[in-house]
Amino acid sequence: MFDAVGARVPPRRTLALLVVRRTLGVSAFVSLFYVAAYYLWDQPFPTPLDLAVIFLLVLAGTLLGVAFSRAWPLPAERGLPRVIRTVLLAVPALGIGIALQVLLAGAVADRAYYVVFGLSAWLGSTFIREGEREPGTEAGVETEGDAEAETEAGTDRSDA
Repeated sequence: MFDAVGARVPPRRTLALLVVRRTLGVSAFVSLFYVAAYYLWDQPFPTPLDLAVIFLLVLAGTLLGVAFSRAWPLPAERGLPRVIRTVLLAVPALGIGIALQVLLAGAVADRAYYVVFGLSAWLGSTFIREGEREPGTEAGVETEGDAEAETEAGTDRSDA
């Protein structure tokens, strides 16, 4: 499916599942990192509240990345446009993450919440990509039969 700016947008249900899968994966990785840090570097053991905060920060960052990619989809070609897009996403995401860090943990913090938020925003911005329309299709218009036929034919590239 394409939206008005010519981006390949996965169907809503698929996009929601991708967001949940990415959130669970990144949250599990970060949580395991903090558990390993307890044993390797004598950091404080993550409490259930820490794990819940990490999950919510990853979810919020991923949703920020999806919202950003709706406004500026991931360019098809690699190079300078992708770098500029990444910088324009990462800098505000880290700023918001630092504000959340100060709000949640105060001046002294044991967790790098701002990095988790920025990383998840960057990873969440990869679901919507620029793509070429097929001849004869209008912006944002796709019939239900087209999506079903694409899925049955195995050409559905919504999670690529």
